[in-house]
Amino acid sequence: MPTEGEPISVSLHVGNFEGPEFDGPLTVTFHPTGSPSQQTKTLTRDGVNWHTQFTPDEPGPWDLEVRYRGTHLKVITARFSVASSPLPRGMGWVLILVGAGTALALGLRNVLRRVKSSGSTPGATETPPPPAAPSTPEAGSVPTPPADPPSGQ
Repeated sequence: MPTEGEPISVSLHVGNFEGPEFDGPLTVTFHPTGSPSQQTKTLTRDGVNWHTQFTPDEPGPWDLEVRYRGTHLKVITARFSVASSPLPRGMGWVLILVGAGTALALGLRNVLRRVKSSGSTPGATETPPPPAAPSTPEAGSVPTPPADPPSGQ
């Protein structure tokens, strides 16, 4: 379905049942239904067909009229609908940029949190537990020497 603001390509082929091939010209008119404003183009033959493009600037019903003269004037009409664009032009890019910026900000925030939390532990040292009070040896047991305190290396 054609969408407002996007070009529509029109290709036409005019054939003859008798006589020489039709060489044109062809007149094509493109306008919103019921509107006095219109776009008109006169086309000359380009290979086998005639080609042109129109860009509808508003949604709704549109008319396409093709006029040419063979042995007498012929007019072909077509009516079709143009859909409104899902987002205004540029709005899609704004949404993509906002999403990318948010993802970047959240990623940087997580990295900074990790750096901050890992940066606070290397300077901390554990203090050795206080020495235990000497106990009196029981009868018949061999006293054990106190444990060596941990070194700071």
